[in-house]
Amino acid sequence: MANTIIDDYELVNCLATGNISQIWEVKQVSSSQTFAMKLLLPEALADADHKASLKHEASVGKRFDHPNIIRILDLKLSKKHGYFTMEYFRAPNLKSMLRSDLTGARVRVKKLMECVTQALAHIHEKGWVHRDVKPDNILISKGSEIRVIDFSLAAPPKGGVGRLLHSRKGAVISGTKTYLPPELIQREPLGIAADIYSLGVTLYEVLCGRPPFISGNPNELLMMHVRDRPEKPSGWNDNVTPECDALVLSMLAKKPKDRPANMQEIFAAVRNLKFFKVEADDYAKQKASQKEEDFSKSLSARLDSRVDAGRTDEEKAFVAAEAKRIATEKAAMLDAAKRRLAKKGSSSTPVPAKPGAAAAAPQSPAPMPMPMPVAPPAYGYPPGYPQPMMPGYAPMPGMPMPGMPGAGMPMPGMPGYAPMPGMPMPGMAPGMMPGAQMPGMPPGAMPGFPAAPLRPPLAPAPLPPSAKAAPAPQPAKPAEEIPLMEELPDVL
Repeated sequence: MANTIIDDYELVNCLATGNISQIWEVKQVSSSQTFAMKLLLPEALADADHKASLKHEASVGKRFDHPNIIRILDLKLSKKHGYFTMEYFRAPNLKSMLRSDLTGARVRVKKLMECVTQALAHIHEKGWVHRDVKPDNILISKGSEIRVIDFSLAAPPKGGVGRLLHSRKGAVISGTKTYLPPELIQREPLGIAADIYSLGVTLYEVLCGRPPFISGNPNELLMMHVRDRPEKPSGWNDNVTPECDALVLSMLAKKPKDRPANMQEIFAAVRNLKFFKVEADDYAKQKASQKEEDFSKSLSARLDSRVDAGRTDEEKAFVAAEAKRIATEKAAMLDAAKRRLAKKGSSSTPVPAKPGAAAAAPQSPAPMPMPMPVAPPAYGYPPGYPQPMMPGYAPMPGMPMPGMPGAGMPMPGMPGYAPMPGMPMPGMAPGMMPGAQMPGMPPGAMPGFPAAPLRPPLAPAPLPPSAKAAPAPQPAKPAEEIPLMEELPDVL
């Protein structure tokens, strides 16, 4: 705010901001004492209803004098400002503790219930019903000191607002829907049992970490208060004792007559009640240790992202840390393996080219050696002797050339050559007679001889740069000049 001094109070620190007001830590200029101030926002100051609500809260709060109820001091309403001052209690509300330190709230649950029941009993004795009991309106310190605050909805039992809500079907239900008693939702006259129900919801939330009814639909949430029976607290927290279950469920009874008669009865039950089977802090340590052990047993469970939806924030943080640790270990092992390979192969492994260096011209791959044809054993050459078409081959004395009946006979393609009876033509399958048609060959084509083209020949496909051009066909030479090993066709 532009002006940090209002009347005799200096605004020091804004503690909370709501829709119509702010809570400030203030210092009284005349006495140098520190107080808290509930200050209407400028737009709310122009609304008569908001000013009336502020005045109502201050006037009701001044009626109470109890160590567990916040003390209301001065009220000031003017055209410029609307506020009242109260004692400054340096502690957060119970809602904040439930979010940040649920175990701490459970450790203090006995003292919490004793103080709140005594404070509400004092309010009831003064002839009022708080009507807005919830964790937000209970301040709790680390030393387990308690203050009940906010009397803006307070009303006398079975009167005033209660009759108004009962008679007007369209009246707006005031309060936080999570903690509303069924009779208020059904617009019935209110009594002190309404505060007992809301306190039961608050106790349930401390024990279980959640309220008894949750719904994203406001109307459905209200109907759940009227219609549904809540799950017992031990169903959410197995450390809760059966006697604690019984107390909570009695406070959450649908009909006011089925609840405890008053706050003194609850106070007496709490003093002799064991809330947990194991102390809350010891139980939390056991659960944390068990979770850590379970997660350490199964690597797949720790790294499976499909179960993230069911994990708490602490479990998700643990999973992330474990995944990071495992990834670091894998990276270190991979680097070590690479260094060992590099050291082992440094003498034989070529050094890679530096970045930016000119790349060497690509070389044509070396031609693959063609396998040498092996003559069939029918030629009669003994094992180990160079076979026909192999390096070092020379005809054995008296041995005919492969595929020929004897030495000196005309070779295929030579003048005077004629196939011998029973001998297949070169390139023909064994047993195939001359003149027979080979499958897949054009009519009139002879095996081993080029056939007459039926259509103009296609242009030859371009050869790769590394391929050598095939030598042009040479004219036929005289018989005495023909090298047999170069022109001899293979007969298999």
